[in-house]
Amino acid sequence: MIALVLMLPFQASQPQFTQLAAQAEAARAKGTSDAPALYQRALKIKPDWKEGWWALGTLHYGKNQYAEGAAAFEKLAALDPTAPAFAMLGLCQYNVANYDAAVESLVRAQKLNVINDPLGQASMYTLAKIWTKKGNFEGALDILFQFAQFGKEGSAAFIQLSGTAGLWKAMFPEEVPAADRDLVFLAGRAFWEAARRNVPLARSSFEDLVAHYPTTPGVHYLYGSFELYDNPDRAVELFKEELKISPTHIGAVVSIGAEYMRRNNPVEAMPYARKSVELAPASYASHTLLGRVLLDTEDLPGALKELELARQMEPNDPQPRIALASLYTKLGRKDDAARERREFLRIQANNKKPNEK
Repeated sequence: MIALVLMLPFQASQPQFTQLAAQAEAARAKGTSDAPALYQRALKIKPDWKEGWWALGTLHYGKNQYAEGAAAFEKLAALDPTAPAFAMLGLCQYNVANYDAAVESLVRAQKLNVINDPLGQASMYTLAKIWTKKGNFEGALDILFQFAQFGKEGSAAFIQLSGTAGLWKAMFPEEVPAADRDLVFLAGRAFWEAARRNVPLARSSFEDLVAHYPTTPGVHYLYGSFELYDNPDRAVELFKEELKISPTHIGAVVSIGAEYMRRNNPVEAMPYARKSVELAPASYASHTLLGRVLLDTEDLPGALKELELARQMEPNDPQPRIALASLYTKLGRKDDAARERREFLRIQANNKKPNEK
């Protein structure tokens, strides 16, 4: 009897919800102004109505009511943690300049692999913009590289963003001063052709960029990044040219150190590894590089300090893990070495793209 009494209000509200939901859908289809209010009334009766939160959020977004849209998509994401919900939430947060929250939402969307659909492309482009503004240039360029790999045409927007990120300019493309727009365009075009593996055109574009801007910070580093895989000697020359122009360019410093380590030359890598930690003490990549160099030069206590710090700073990067596995083996800490190898393999598996095997 008590259970029946408790169910009565809910049962009584069902016809009302059904009627309101139908009215809201009809109003939305017609484009009338009362649609949001009707959805809100229906959602008060049935707050777990996922389709209603999506419809309400998109209505607000379409009217540039981004704060209201974010509130709706936040409700939806709690009920249905899927890529579209987080993508729309992040786009709304971006449009109200809540960039930290937008990054969190868009990264969650990114992990759910949305780049192949129009919403995913819009959200990932926006994430690349925010990361460029916040100084995460490598993260931005990784997204843009994927766009190029998927065959996305190099529109003006993509080229400008690629140039802004590629030259390490911590700003939105629309904030680039007029005097730098040609520079940014040339850099973006060169990056885009490189990402599409159009090697002759990319190299020609980079040569054009260097010829026009031989003393501009970031130009030689960007060109060197292109040459690194096919022509590493030329890449090192370009990175060193970059350091003559901008001695504190952390990307060039780390790249030279990492290339010498790839060549099993820790002695040559050492000054660059130490310089990288000096320039970027909060960078786990710098501590990882120095730790690897110290490990290869048999400074085991120094390597242990650097690599454990790198792991603490970024537990989900595989490189400190595999270096620590080697170090622990040398120290006779077999259980610790086995754990780090397991973590390395786990992280590698988690980092694979959904279309990778």
